[in-house]
Amino acid sequence: MELEPKFEKSGDGTETVTLTRAEFDWLIEQAEDAADLADAYEGLKSLQEDGAIPAEVARAIRQGKHPIAAARAYRKMTQTHLADAIGMTQAGIARLEASAPGIGRAETIDSIAEALALPRWVFEPRAEESPREKLGRKIYNTSADPVAGRILSAASSKAARMSSTIVRDSKSGKFITERHGKAPRKRGAATKNKRA
Repeated sequence: MELEPKFEKSGDGTETVTLTRAEFDWLIEQAEDAADLADAYEGLKSLQEDGAIPAEVARAIRQGKHPIAAARAYRKMTQTHLADAIGMTQAGIARLEASAPGIGRAETIDSIAEALALPRWVFEPRAEESPREKLGRKIYNTSADPVAGRILSAASSKAARMSSTIVRDSKSGKFITERHGKAPRKRGAATKNKRA
């Protein structure tokens, strides 16, 4: 768009510029685009400094997969291939993957990060989660039925007799728990087949 501003000077010496509404809107759009581009460059700079990881790896880690196993799967490497690349045994890689993230000597973690071509921070221990974050992750990792508004999750072995479903109340929007099944008996409760 070619701008055709009108410059005017008032009696007190103040200069003003008059634009059409279309020219003004176009300038605002250009300013927003410039701000978006600046943000994108800032984000790219941050990724280059801190390192980025593929979304597939990040998703697998969020779902509970060990970072080494997630990165290996992404790179299509077996434990043996990774072990050979860094001078370890397959059993050593298996032990690392069975342990908490970040367990291992610093040199080993550095070698793994280099072999898998990912930043070292991926393989470091995760920060402790607050109870609220743990609950959020638990809810995120369950499957939701959008029609019924129910969150479905497998019952633990202790809760085999009684299962529960978390349901969102349509009026208040709050989550409530519905219990289904037979409640566990209290200790010492009378039974029909009591032995004498």
